[in-house]
Amino acid sequence: MAPAVSIGFAVPAAGGNKPRGAEAELLLLRRNAELEREVAALRAELEAERRRAETAEEAEERLCVQLGEAEVEAVELVREYQCRVDELARELAAARVSRS
Repeated sequence: MAPAVSIGFAVPAAGGNKPRGAEAELLLLRRNAELEREVAALRAELEAERRRAETAEEAEERLCVQLGEAEVEAVELVREYQCRVDELARELAAARVSRS
């Protein structure tokens, strides 16, 4: 939704001359042009912020994927080490039995 701004200006009572109306019209035209520039600047700023937010969201998604991959790798390593520890424990137990 576009911002709304109202501008009040004094209009001379009855009998106002043409230059006064022309001046008021010129002032309004200038103010309108100024407001249009401000709106354009705000839209550009909004677009830049939208792009930044989109970039941050994409980065977050990539990090989540990397974290998931790291977790899978960690689980696989734990399983491998646990298997190796179990294997060594069995070998140690067998060695103790054979010495007895």
